[in-house]
Amino acid sequence: MKMIKDKEFLRNIAHHINLFNTIGGGVSETYVNIKKHRKGAAIQVWAAGVDSKSFKIVLHNNQLTILSMLHSSGDAEVAIPLFNRTYMLPPQVDLTRIEAIHKHGQLQIKLPYHDAATYPKEIEIQQL
Repeated sequence: MKMIKDKEFLRNIAHHINLFNTIGGGVSETYVNIKKHRKGAAIQVWAAGVDSKSFKIVLHNNQLTILSMLHSSGDAEVAIPLFNRTYMLPPQVDLTRIEAIHKHGQLQIKLPYHDAATYPKEIEIQQL
């Protein structure tokens, strides 16, 4: 059996199969995993055939919304919503240090905690 070695061709085929499956009433599988660590948390999202340009992340009032749209290669105006999830972030997440990285088909959103949430601080008692 001869393998297809043109990776760009394979990506395009996977993209179109995913597009036709979704248009035909199928579902594009998206897998989400949330990992909690001592210094923060991470949300990992895998979506078949979805590149980094198709994802959008919006932070508003402690709500983090992750969505992706599958755009048609023929018409930029045609898009199919694939994934939309909203998370309420806990108060210990430092909203100013949130990062998103897309690597090897996986979107990872890092949610670092405030330093005060990870390291205890002793408060001095004042005498009046």
